Parts: sequence; C-alpha cells; structure tokens
Amino acid sequence: MQLADRLCEVFSLDPKAWALEFEGLQYSWGELGDIADAIIGAIGKTGCQEHDVVGWAAQNSPSAVASLAALVLSEHCIGIINPHMAAKILTDELLTQRFPVIVGDQRFWTLPGIAAAAKEAGSAGIVLRWKGSTAAVAPYPGLEHVGAGPHRPPMPDVVLERLSSGTTGPPKRSAQTLKSLMNALALGERKEAADKGPLRLKRSPSIIFRSLAHAGSFAVLLALYSARPISLFEKFTAEAAIDAIRRHRPKVVSFVPTMIKMIWDAQVPVEDLSSVIAMRTGTAPLDPDLQARFEAKYGIPILVDYGATEFGGIAAWTLADHKQYAAQKRGSVGRVVAGAHMRVVDPETREEITDGRTGILEVKVERRMDDWIPTTDLASIDADGFLYIRGRADDAIVRGGFKVLPEEINKVLRKHPDVFDVAVVGVADERLGQVPVAVIEIRPGHAVPDEARLKAFARDHLTPYQVPVAFKFTEKLPRSPSMKIIRSEVLKMAQG
Repeated sequence: MQLADRLCEVFSLDPKAWALEFEGLQYSWGELGDIADAIIGAIGKTGCQEHDVVGWAAQNSPSAVASLAALVLSEHCIGIINPHMAAKILTDELLTQRFPVIVGDQRFWTLPGIAAAAKEAGSAGIVLRWKGSTAAVAPYPGLEHVGAGPHRPPMPDVVLERLSSGTTGPPKRSAQTLKSLMNALALGERKEAADKGPLRLKRSPSIIFRSLAHAGSFAVLLALYSARPISLFEKFTAEAAIDAIRRHRPKVVSFVPTMIKMIWDAQVPVEDLSSVIAMRTGTAPLDPDLQARFEAKYGIPILVDYGATEFGGIAAWTLADHKQYAAQKRGSVGRVVAGAHMRVVDPETREEITDGRTGILEVKVERRMDDWIPTTDLASIDADGFLYIRGRADDAIVRGGFKVLPEEINKVLRKHPDVFDVAVVGVADERLGQVPVAVIEIRPGHAVPDEARLKAFARDHLTPYQVPVAFKFTEKLPRSPSMKIIRSEVLKMAQG
C-alpha cells in the first residue's frame, strides 16, 4: 500500500471524529481532508508537474498539517522550509532551492523578503488561512503560476527532504524515500488494546510540541498513518504539556530532555502523569541523574533514542531493556534498532574498536546506504551492545595538548543548584590553542552564581584541564525551535 492510499483510508474512517486540536479548537477528519483537497486543487492550478518538489513552510499550525497531508496525497516531494531561520538565511534558501511551488500560512508570507525571494526563484505561492470555521486557500498575489525556472527536478521516489537542525552550521537536506519512510512508519506505529482487525481511529492523541520543521514532521506523519488524532502546540510550556496529559490520558509521550527538565522543575503531582507508561526522548543528552530522579518519583521509564536527519534512527531503549538494564546502563542511548548497524572506529587508523573504548561512531542503514558512514559523534559500545554518546568530535577542545569533551563538563556543572543548563565551547587562546568557557543558564528564581565558588565546584569534580577558564551567565541559552542549543550563538556569548 502506498502512503497516499493509507491516508485516504484514514480520512474516510469517520469524517466527523476529531483529528486535530490547536489553541483550544478541534478540527474533524472531514475538515482536515477538505482543506487538504483545496490545497491539492490550488497547487494543480499553478502549473506544478507530477512529483515536483514543493516547498512546505513547516509552522506548528493546523494549516501546515493540512498542507503536509495534501502533499502526501498528491504524491509531491515535500521540501521542508524552516520558517524560524533568520530572514537572510531563509530567503537565500528559497533562492537556492528554487521550488516550483511554495505552500505556507499567512504568517509565513508576511516574513521579510519571502515573497520577493519566491518571485525571483520563479516559485508559485499558495497562502493558507485556517482558524476555527474560517478557512481559505488561495494563490499569493503575483505568484499565481510557476515561473520560468530553472526549478528543482521532480523526485518521484522521495516523500520528503528532512532538514537538519542547523545548530552547528547551515541546515542540510536529506531525502527520505517512500520505502524507507513506510518502514519507519510501520516500525513506529503504536497499537492500542482494541486494535484488532481492520484499521480504526485511535482514541489517544499524539501530543506534539516538537517543531514541524524537524522531528515534529515525522510525528505528524506517524499520527496520520496510524489514524491517531493530533494535539498540536506552537511551543512548549510545562503547563500546556501537563494540561494535555491530564485531558487526554496518553500512555506514551515524547519530550526532548529540556522539556523533561522543565516538567521536573514544575513539581508536577505524580497523579497528573499516572496514565503515562513510557516517555520517549532524544535529540540531545539527557542528564542521567535527572533521569534517575524522574523515574524514581513518577515510575515512568524514560526511553532514550539516537539518530540523525541523514540516516534516521540507529539506537533506542525498549521497555524490555529498560526493565533489565535501567540502572546498570544509565547514560546509554540504547541498542541498535532493526535494519541499522553501528560500529566505533579509531579516529586515526579507522580500525574498528571492539573493547569499549571511545572512537568515532559509524553507521549503516539497510535500504538507505551500502557503506559505513562516519558521524561527528564520539561514542563507545559496551559488551552488551549498548551505545554511549560521549560528545561531538567537532566539539572537542584541545587545551595545550589535552582533549576536553564539553559534555563531560556540562554533566558536572548541571549538578550545581543554581544551574538550569550549560553549554561549554572552546575559545581560541594564544598560548594553549583553545580553552573551555561555560555559558550558564541560571535556574529560574535563583541569583547569578558566584563565579569563584562555581569554579571551585568545577575543580572539585573535574580534572584541572577540564575546568572552564571563564563563566558567562544568561537567563536563556539560545535554542532552535526543536530546543537544541545553537552552538554558534553560544560561541559568540562566550567570546563577548
């Protein structure tokens, strides 16, 4: 079965049942399908060709969910556009990608330079307005038809181009074929107790806070594929997350580590999370101490996973592994998933490391790549096959000949009572080459820590060459919409 056929079947199950919730309003499967059909019709009038790559402005909004469904149903390749990028980067992206058509909501088209860049690229534009009972799909004035081009060539075997977070450099595009996506969706589909026999609508919604420009797009596709309603949020707050869990009583939720920390700090009553039997997390390191405290208080296993835009999921914890190894293997991101392979190699010789030492992680995924692909992550694999991410190879700081891994320092400084989060980066030094500087996000309600005492705390828990030479303080670390720390901006703060 093709993905478009599956979505057609889902939309026809019960058109009156609720499919999408956003800002206190609910929309039915029938309404979602009608908007998707209108978008398909509008795209067809632009002169767009079969399997063309259509630019999709991935706002966390109902109109973006409808346009994502429309592009799947019409079998166009979805070229993700991150509307949260800086204006210059965003307009350059439109000029570089030269999409035949761009679909976005009203807010996207009011961003500085967007319409002009689309016109220069020869892109047709579709603008969406959908809130409550008010809905409209129309061509953007002056961008009614596909221009002369040249444009991106059609991509008939690709469903979407995933976009990397761009936290360490310009975002990269990675094509996801229909076959690989269908395998991922089948693997990710979560069955409920009553799910026997024919496909039916699920009762428990998928609660989505992650940015649709990144992991949120797969979460939406998985919900649509699984016939599961979506409770969508534009941004994360602990209050909104707990309210959604109280109302919908989900069994499984997915939060990035920063969200888990915010829920912990909110001192949520245990009964508010009593429906949850598992919490999934990834995208960034999870503090093992926080995980232990959270699991002890709430009795919810936190299942960490590991992957990347370029190759998808590689490793993950299962409930069975958590039951057997939770305390023993804390800090691991799990074991290799079906269809994936991983190994650690020596950074100098490229020979495989089999004794648990740290090296460069390489991956290979069946049906996606034939050769081993090196990552930028330093990692180790233990005798039971559990993967540990030790930091990024390109983040390593060489201080007077000593290699310093920022994440090892981060783990220690996060234990300080005044520290909510921290990012350590390397700053150029004339004598030593590089030295570590820590940028501290102060815990809400706490005063700025005394730098001398913070350095003493670091000396008590780190080797001398790991101790940061300076500490910078901020109320908020710079983060992407997916809540990853933006290292380039942290570096500017550290150098200031």
